[in-house]
Amino acid sequence: MLCSLSACSMPRLAGRAEAEAQMSPCEKAMTLADYATHPAEGTPLLEQYATGLAAPLAWIDVAGYCSGRFAEGTLRDAQTKQWLTFLADKFGQAAPEVTPARLDGVTSANVDRSVLDAMAVAEDRAGFAIEVLTARGQTAGATLALSDMHKTAGQQLVSLANGNFDDSGAQSSSSGQSDPRQKVYAIDQLLANPTTIADKASGQTVPTAAAIEMDCARAQIKAVTESKSSTESDTLLILAALAAKHAYTAFQLGYPATDAALFE
Repeated sequence: MLCSLSACSMPRLAGRAEAEAQMSPCEKAMTLADYATHPAEGTPLLEQYATGLAAPLAWIDVAGYCSGRFAEGTLRDAQTKQWLTFLADKFGQAAPEVTPARLDGVTSANVDRSVLDAMAVAEDRAGFAIEVLTARGQTAGATLALSDMHKTAGQQLVSLANGNFDDSGAQSSSSGQSDPRQKVYAIDQLLANPTTIADKASGQTVPTAAAIEMDCARAQIKAVTESKSSTESDTLLILAALAAKHAYTAFQLGYPATDAALFE
């Protein structure tokens, strides 16, 4: 009989709790991420699934706590979610829950505003592209709901950059304040390739909607990793989770979730 998510637990390594007490947050995150992602050879798939449930959050912690590993942690989070989804379907379990790719409830971010601006533009560009392709009706995975999600996240990022929330934490209008979004973007290549397109990063031909999602994720990762200012770990965790959700959506739409496509 298959175990439920609550009943499946990770086997305890001898002395692990004691060792972790002496580790830095980065070391703890890397230890758990490596253990949950790389089971010993011969480990049954069901055990891999139970152990792997800890992997996505561990990789987000790597993105937030380990200097220079924001991109790796973000993309590994999405990659491990994709693997868990495959195993969950195989064993009749529920797929990992993934919340919408928005910043609902986030009212502050301790990061240079140029990072938030660049991330907002990435969201706005993706939202515009998905909206146009949805209207054309030729692109699998392109929906108005997905477009609206991007546009909402873009507005939230602009509001965070402007510190523009009311006392209840709700978004306020950004009218009269800085807003880098252009609303309309050149998408000639997407329109010419509405079903599949050559992905510059991986060198592979991928579904067009998947390419849009991964481009958004990569642009957001680049905004963080190329920033010259320091960012608090709590903010990095939030930004990594947002970008990772776009990468995971890209995988669901057909982007290859392989190391070769993501890291080479």
